[in-house]
Amino acid sequence: MFLKNTVNMFKYLLPLLLITSLFGQTIQKDGKEITSFTKEQALEMLKARDAQWESKLAKADSLIESQKVVISDCEAVVVKLEEQSNLDSLMLLAQRKRIDLLKVRDEANEKLVELVEPKWYENQYIWLGIGFILGKI
Repeated sequence: MFLKNTVNMFKYLLPLLLITSLFGQTIQKDGKEITSFTKEQALEMLKARDAQWESKLAKADSLIESQKVVISDCEAVVVKLEEQSNLDSLMLLAQRKRIDLLKVRDEANEKLVELVEPKWYENQYIWLGIGFILGKI
């Protein structure tokens, strides 16, 4: 209920406030309310306004130039980061290939170890024992 009353109150109060603010604005110069201007006063106000706009445009131009420099610096950083990412991806590929090569090398070394290990029949103590047994017979 309170919300409905507030909405209804603002419905009538808001236009009233807007209308009174439009009629309440006056221009004063040297403490006097001015309703009309001479041609020279109007030109003076226009020149003052143009001077303000020129200074604002100069500031905007300098800001635009500084932003262009910042953007070009950022673009250079992006290019360097892209190059670094390409190098990193190449390094990862090279490391993966190196890991695969080392795995293959490890498997080959294991096969060589199996080939180099003496078999049971190459044991000299077995032949020595067989020799003693055959010598006693």
